[in-house]
Amino acid sequence: MKNFKRSLIVGEKNIFGELSQIIAIAAEANQNLSNMLDDHKNEAVLERGMQAIKSLERKADDVAFRVNENITAGAVSPNILENLLECVHVADDIVDTYFYQSRELLRMHKSRFPYSEKPKDAQWIKIFKSMLELANQALAKVQQILTNSDLGQILELRIEIETLEQQGDEIKDKSFDILYQEAPHMHYLQFYHYGELVHKFDDILDGCEDLADLVLSTITSILK
Repeated sequence: MKNFKRSLIVGEKNIFGELSQIIAIAAEANQNLSNMLDDHKNEAVLERGMQAIKSLERKADDVAFRVNENITAGAVSPNILENLLECVHVADDIVDTYFYQSRELLRMHKSRFPYSEKPKDAQWIKIFKSMLELANQALAKVQQILTNSDLGQILELRIEIETLEQQGDEIKDKSFDILYQEAPHMHYLQFYHYGELVHKFDDILDGCEDLADLVLSTITSILK
């Protein structure tokens, strides 16, 4: 059966639609964070970007809360309830991670380290932007999965998301090589800052892959 959505009850169709809303919010947060990186030395820009992502994070929380209530109130079949609750959790976590990133960028900008050499900002911004671009592509593919009815296309999109996540792993690995080379010239908080940002950018890609897996598992359960 290729068109799995024919097997969905109304409540389940609504859940997929609302999950899609959370991913759309994440994509908006991705753009805001990218704009912050474009002007990362401008405190006003960083502050506005952080506040915008904070609003998006609260919006995603509201959607997630509503979806969780619908799921537990019996809007879905019992055999996919746990999977859908986990889908909501993972999607919401992606938006939470963007908010964390925005706060970290602003917080670090306000810090001063006069006794250490300045890291190569341009190099790190390029790394972060490349991971954000991968995340943007992955979010778009997750969005397609959530709105698609063709199982074959969903499987293809899942593989494409996995490829993007693997590319992110390669960037992460190379970035830690750079980080350790620069470590002797950094304050330990700077080292932590760059390392944590890299991990969190990777977490976003991992979240997209995890969500794709969960949706696919949910579809498989529906078709049984």
